[in-house]
Amino acid sequence: MSIKSLWRRAGGGGADLGQVEPRTINGGEVAPGTPWGSEPGVREIRQYAYTGRSRAGREGGGRDLLSGSLLSAAGLVIAAALVGAGYVAYESQRLFSVAHNGGDQARAAITAALPDAGWVAMALVALVAALRGRSSARARIGVVIFFALSLGAQVMYAERTPEGVLVAVIAPIALAWMLESFVVEVRRWASTRRGLDLDESPILSGLLTSVVRLPLVTAQIIARLLLWVLRLGFDRSGTWAGVRDWILDEAPLAPGRTAASLRAQAAIEQAGGVEQAAERVRVAALAEAQQIKDAARAEAEHTRQQAAEEIAAARAEAERQIAAVRASADAQVSGAAQRTDQEISAVREETAEQLDRMRREMAAALERAREQHRAELAQREAEWQGWTSQAQSEREQAAEQARALANELAELRAEHALLLEVTSSKARLIAAYERLRSAGDLRYGDRERVAEVARELYQGAGLASEGTARNYLYEYVSGIARDEAMA
Repeated sequence: MSIKSLWRRAGGGGADLGQVEPRTINGGEVAPGTPWGSEPGVREIRQYAYTGRSRAGREGGGRDLLSGSLLSAAGLVIAAALVGAGYVAYESQRLFSVAHNGGDQARAAITAALPDAGWVAMALVALVAALRGRSSARARIGVVIFFALSLGAQVMYAERTPEGVLVAVIAPIALAWMLESFVVEVRRWASTRRGLDLDESPILSGLLTSVVRLPLVTAQIIARLLLWVLRLGFDRSGTWAGVRDWILDEAPLAPGRTAASLRAQAAIEQAGGVEQAAERVRVAALAEAQQIKDAARAEAEHTRQQAAEEIAAARAEAERQIAAVRASADAQVSGAAQRTDQEISAVREETAEQLDRMRREMAAALERAREQHRAELAQREAEWQGWTSQAQSEREQAAEQARALANELAELRAEHALLLEVTSSKARLIAAYERLRSAGDLRYGDRERVAEVARELYQGAGLASEGTARNYLYEYVSGIARDEAMA
């Protein structure tokens, strides 16, 4: 007896074993229907509990009765409309066929039935695809084609009046719109039930949008052409030059390369070089400041060590002198022991006075040495602070220069982009020529050196020909000469 039959007999009903929640056995889950293993040991009794449909399944794929009912009602209304309109369309198509096939009733009936049979078949195919959650675009296109055939027959058979044409198009257009909308909504409803993220745009909606936008797009194209022709009448040479420059910029020099793209790449590389130079300056300034700081610290430490050594030497010398004085005093005292008490007292007083004077002198010398070393240490610290401040100032100046270079780079990029957008190649050439005057270049205004300047500036101005640049500069230099002559 199979596990499924045992499950049904135990009260599981027709529930699927895939929805059964397994119990945990020996630290792991055992799926339903797993056979016993061949390993030796004690067999385990596996028990399973049916918990019903999961909450996620109920929320995600549950039945939506309201939308399903409304969709069914809409389908019934559309089916009734299809029956009525099918009769109207069939009769019009049959009469049209009779009028144009020599009066053969049988052939006329077959010809009239073909469009209706076609859109009915395509509608059924579209509904099947929609219920399966698949794309029904091909079938809906077939529906639209057969409705278009029916519409053409009815319009050609109708009376040549607006009223007659309107009566002829009511049935096909209404049915096509209702049927396609119904198929699209059925597919969305089926996709929602299956948990699929699929969607389709109605074909008729796209056609209607295209028809509505066609006059607007046509008017825009005509208006732009008229404006271009008007500008051509005002400035023929400038307009043709603009067209020529546009073609030279946009026409590919090689696969994937144009003149505009090459200039943009060169500008980007130049900007990258400026950024790298600014970064190198900043790194060098930081390294130099760090070196100055390290040198100042080392020199200050050396000064401290030297002062400590000098203080220790002075202290040792003072102690040695004191020891020598004490020894001399002891010798004098021992030599004068045999003298009178007055001599001993005088010697003692003199010795004490000398010792006191020597102590004061040693203390004063020691204090002077200490003051001198303190002054030197303070001077070293002040110098170190000055070097540190100077290094910090140079670091800030380097950072400020880096920021200024970055801002200047951003301005140059913005100016370059603006010039590329709004100025012509001739204007950029004249601007580059004027920069020669600002730089004090002796070639500015010299007609004999125009060819040399044109050869140097025409590529940067975006001109493709050196001759064009030379003509522009000759014209500009002649204008400058005339202005100077008039002045």
